[in-house]
Amino acid sequence: MKTLVVDQSKCAGCRICELWCSLQHEQVANPALSRIKIVRSHANYFCLPVTCTQCVNPPCVSSCPNQALSQDEQTGGILADLEKCIGCRKCLKACPNAAISFHTQTRKAITCDLCSGRPICVTRCPMGALQYIDSAYAHRPSLENIARHNK
Repeated sequence: MKTLVVDQSKCAGCRICELWCSLQHEQVANPALSRIKIVRSHANYFCLPVTCTQCVNPPCVSSCPNQALSQDEQTGGILADLEKCIGCRKCLKACPNAAISFHTQTRKAITCDLCSGRPICVTRCPMGALQYIDSAYAHRPSLENIARHNK
């Protein structure tokens, strides 16, 4: 299984990942509809991409009273069944990474499905701040290990 990995030191805060994500899923360039969010701290001069980390036994899935969320067995991405979603926001409260948001018009959950195993945020990030790598390498402390794996 693979997972998204963020190298915060490379993120320039350009929000291109947000625009491409919303285009991919909603056919409109609107950061509010993106599955990835850029959190900025102007006081501390940093930008942090916030995205789903595909938890083992994801609390967002188990918190949903209507079973509207599930985890894709192939990619680990979180899938939202919008027919079942009632907009109760329990998944938002349960997510340890604050990676779930709500669609501004439909009031339904917006979750990262990993673009069916080809995350557009990764391919479109001009700074290389996002990587989609084997989960075994994602928990190693050294970014050099990740870089060696991707060669």
